[in-house]
Amino acid sequence: MPQLVNRRRSGRAILAAGALVALLVAVGAGPAGAVETVADHATPVTACVGDATADWMFDDVSAGHYFRGAINCLAYYGVTIGYGDGTFRPNQDVARYEMVLFMERSARIAGADAAEVVQDFATTGSDPVNRADMALLIARLLASATGNDSRVNVVLRSDGIFTVGGTEPDDAFIDSRRSQPVTKDSAASALFELGVAKGTGGGNFSPEGHVTRGEMAAFITRALAHTTARPEGVSIQQYLPGEVTVSVRDEFFAPVASVDLDVFSIPTPDARRAFRSDGSCSSLVTDQTGSRSCEIDVLDPVTGPDGDYTIGLAATDEPELTVWGWTGELGDMIRRGDRELVSAEVSTQGVEATGVKVTNSLPENATRAHFGSTVIVTVQLVGANGLRAVPPEDGASYTIRKEAYNQIDGTATATPSSLTQRMTETVEVDSSGKIEFILEAVDPEPNDTGDTADDEILWRYTVTPVGDSPEFDEPVENVEVVFTDADPVATTIDLATQVKYLRAARSSTRPANNVVIATVTDQYGQPFRGARVQLASTSTDFLFSGFVTTGSSGTARIAYQHSGTGGITETLTASLEGVTGGPESTVDFLWAADPEFFGFEETTSGGTYVVLAADPRRNEVVVDLGTPAVVVYDGNDRFRLDGTIVSLSLFESVLANELDDEASILLLGWASRDPDNQADRTDWFLVT
Repeated sequence: MPQLVNRRRSGRAILAAGALVALLVAVGAGPAGAVETVADHATPVTACVGDATADWMFDDVSAGHYFRGAINCLAYYGVTIGYGDGTFRPNQDVARYEMVLFMERSARIAGADAAEVVQDFATTGSDPVNRADMALLIARLLASATGNDSRVNVVLRSDGIFTVGGTEPDDAFIDSRRSQPVTKDSAASALFELGVAKGTGGGNFSPEGHVTRGEMAAFITRALAHTTARPEGVSIQQYLPGEVTVSVRDEFFAPVASVDLDVFSIPTPDARRAFRSDGSCSSLVTDQTGSRSCEIDVLDPVTGPDGDYTIGLAATDEPELTVWGWTGELGDMIRRGDRELVSAEVSTQGVEATGVKVTNSLPENATRAHFGSTVIVTVQLVGANGLRAVPPEDGASYTIRKEAYNQIDGTATATPSSLTQRMTETVEVDSSGKIEFILEAVDPEPNDTGDTADDEILWRYTVTPVGDSPEFDEPVENVEVVFTDADPVATTIDLATQVKYLRAARSSTRPANNVVIATVTDQYGQPFRGARVQLASTSTDFLFSGFVTTGSSGTARIAYQHSGTGGITETLTASLEGVTGGPESTVDFLWAADPEFFGFEETTSGGTYVVLAADPRRNEVVVDLGTPAVVVYDGNDRFRLDGTIVSLSLFESVLANELDDEASILLLGWASRDPDNQADRTDWFLVT
């Protein structure tokens, strides 16, 4: 396990400064309070399963070669099949033009946009690829290939940061954080969280190191595991205890939707008894999907748009099952030895349930659902780290109460006179620790052309545990879901800046430029196109007029100017042009100026200043001198953390770590700072 820099920690959890820094310097690790790190989003499944494990018999890839499995897998998918002389040359460095070809082919297999992956990367040249470039390309691949429906969604934000599962990576490699641009460093961190990158030891990533063809095969195949890339035909894998996912792919490894599936199982010790001597299915197997094992029948499920179907296995006392899966036409039967039939051994030993959570399928920011749509409410047992859990030995049950209130030409409210349905039932969670129930509503007045008011149906649900079933963190009482026929309207604006600060203008006649992103959604949580977004500021030096219209993605990129030459914190507000009382969103932005300078600056006796922002790429720190002021450090300076001399990398790591934690406060002071002399040696004092 590499020792990484943990970027997030509470400012209240700081240990004694001297002992802490001594420890960190001794081990060469990251910031104060670092803990052992884990890949939070590693996946237990792989793209290298079934036919993708076949041996391609490369002359220079022995049976015991460390990268043999990854190399064979990559050859199966056609990303590369080696050289014409029967070799793969696993120890040879990957050239830039080769990496482009590998990533373009991988993108096609993963369902990604090759142009989004390669982007500005040079497509020619035989210079070796370094690990930082490779990390960036693979992270882009995952950002393009994954989405909201993926188990883990990777996103490249407009500020150059990769998020994994909706959050920034918690950890960073020490040398990458010290030397790489933000996006490449973030890419390496994201790959660690996904279990794709493991570093080179000592908490380092060696971003400038070259990449061999064997290493490249390992990186790409680990990344493909997070995409839809699976072998041609049917494959079975287990993401979580108690469930399996069956995948169907065509000859181009693309997902195949709406394909009938049959899945059956038997305890692994009895696997040899699953078929009779004539190859037909025995009566000992358990059908997991339809009504008849080894036959496609009308009760069998079909694959979804992603070509997958996840099955919660039937309750069993057996710790391991052998599960078979196949696909065919209605009425088809399968026999032992048929090529379509695949199997996998899976565990039924689940994560211990410590709690339960209830979610519904409404999109983020949605306050309404369309008539005719379906909202799925899921009650899911969870265990450590929020992982889905299977039921305890005695099971778990929950009482579900649902009520519907009807209102034609008006707003639905929960009143006795409008109550149209009420039902209460006690339901036991299934073998995967889950209960699902559906809320749906049909327009009570579908032919309401000419009405001036919308129709609504209000559903309310309450979920309570029965007996000793795991409890909720907070009660789930009278949660409301409103169905309506209202036309989409802009209801939510989210405003975000691309950076935390910029330098103020040097002259008021040459204003500085900034860009913010406004995202508008309707009451159904969908992007709202055509919204006219206007921007206002608390600053008198703000220069913007008119509005910017959102596109099909619901976003508007708003550029404005700021003519002020001094430091200031402005509050920006996005709203809808011409709409009174409509949605608004605000964000603070820093315009930083150079501090006033009178000879050498000494702050050790005059105190320290609150750190507002920092940019290690530019060696800048913004501090509060009454107004935001930017100071610059360099590698010639000397750095102290809580009184102890530390390295530049540790100084920057603590800056990044603490500024990422909204609860923490950093203070910075300096001595002998001469901004006009690049050769000076400033002493910096960082106080946590």
